[in-house]
Amino acid sequence: MDFLKKHYEKLILAIFLIVFVFLLIYLIDLSKSTHTITRQDLQIPTREPNYRKNNFSHKKYQTNYIFSKNCTWEKSTARSDKDKIYTDLLIPFECARCPFGNKVIPRYYFFGPLDHPRKCPLCGKALPRPVVISDDNKKDPTGLDRDNDGIPTTDEIRLGLDPDNPDDALYDNDNDGFPNIYEYQKKKKIKSSRSHPPLPERLHLVEFRETLLPFQLKLVNTNGEKDPKDWDIQINETIKGKIKTRFKYLGSRMTLDKISYEIAKIDAKYQKERRGGTIVTKDKSKIFLKSRDGKFNYTITMQVGKDVYSPKPKAIIEDLATDKKYHVGVGDTIVMFLKTKASVSKSGRTRKRKATKYKVFKVDRNENRVIIEDKKLKKYIITAKVLMPRIKQKKPKGMERNPNANPGSPTDFMDAPPGGAPGNKRKPRRKF
Repeated sequence: MDFLKKHYEKLILAIFLIVFVFLLIYLIDLSKSTHTITRQDLQIPTREPNYRKNNFSHKKYQTNYIFSKNCTWEKSTARSDKDKIYTDLLIPFECARCPFGNKVIPRYYFFGPLDHPRKCPLCGKALPRPVVISDDNKKDPTGLDRDNDGIPTTDEIRLGLDPDNPDDALYDNDNDGFPNIYEYQKKKKIKSSRSHPPLPERLHLVEFRETLLPFQLKLVNTNGEKDPKDWDIQINETIKGKIKTRFKYLGSRMTLDKISYEIAKIDAKYQKERRGGTIVTKDKSKIFLKSRDGKFNYTITMQVGKDVYSPKPKAIIEDLATDKKYHVGVGDTIVMFLKTKASVSKSGRTRKRKATKYKVFKVDRNENRVIIEDKKLKKYIITAKVLMPRIKQKKPKGMERNPNANPGSPTDFMDAPPGGAPGNKRKPRRKF
């Protein structure tokens, strides 16, 4: 025991030394064994699959077969007559990509009427009718309309149109403001500007709008009298940006929006209000005007400091051929031209375009329509329904876009001369 007490530290050190020698030998042997490892030793052994293969093309995996036999799943139907797109969220419907917003939308929106295409529900732009790319027998089994533009192939050849170009149906060959397809449907000559449908068929109702009158009631002064005939009325009128004050009284006449009115009643009313630490009297008086014209029975109420709107209904009508908008009311005149562009004679002079005038007979907000009449008192009804498609302009020869160009750029200058865009000339350098 005395030996262990004297040499226990050396014994512990000897044990650690022996352990260190064994570990060193193990590391040397381990390092040598790494050189003998092959690629097969590193591969993970594959196990046999624990599943069986299924043929998903079998009818038992088809939704139409599953829901048709021994199933209580009700068939997907529209909830109302207005629903054109519907699904039960299990059977998908056909979709396509919008050419403008690059978003996927239902294919239903692409197959609208030719004269009134449907709009994309996301970007709001009119969607073009897709061209079916397939065999001739599948696309047009009868061969009547090869380009599917609404005009039969035989008639297109007879009229000088391209039977393989669907855009020529929207061109205006005779420059009368009506596209070829519309004149063809109306049995008119597409090459003669004298043969065309009535010009009001180019119009459609955009919206109704109120007209702000340039008048505002400033104040009503009773002058301490009880009889309204002794009261004074101040009305501000704005003329070309300048305000002029008019002094009126009970029974005075005024002309607002081309209609004569008479001040029939005055309602003097003053209300005290507290502003900060003071009490202020605010004028809230009103005057009532009645039309003096027997044709109309309009009433206008003017309040101090408030805007005044005309009771006479106004409508905004758009010409689809020229994109011109008319802001008209009853009695106004609409001037329409037969040709959308002025022609030039052989001598170089611009010929006068033939103008046709129509008078607005009635603006009916309840029926959502406007009635106009010509000089022969023949009436035409204009509604929000678009009767004809918009005219598509022909692309001039040599101005076709490069297919590799950026679609957002207005013009493709990939083949432009070194000076830049066509028509641009380099400025000469200054000599110093």
